[in-house]
Amino acid sequence: HSWFHINVKEPDGKVTEWMIEGGSPNTLIRLGVTKYTVKIGTELTIEGYQAKEGTNKAVGRNFILADGSRLFLSLNGSVPGSPGAPPEK
Repeated sequence: HSWFHINVKEPDGKVTEWMIEGGSPNTLIRLGVTKYTVKIGTELTIEGYQAKEGTNKAVGRNFILADGSRLFLSLNGSVPGSPGAPPEK
């Protein structure tokens, strides 16, 4: 698995570090995500599932960039037609 370390600016200005888990490096490469895809300082929204114990860790599903484009972080359920994905309409 891969881990993305990100800084989140809270409404009060405080910066909190989060760790977002993604798929394996090989899976990410097949999805078009490499270490050069997201540059340091890029603002993005993350879709995922926070750790049950409430820590600043999550399993990431998608990164959504400012232009609306999505970067899939796992094949399981994120990409239509992949294992665990909802049926296409």
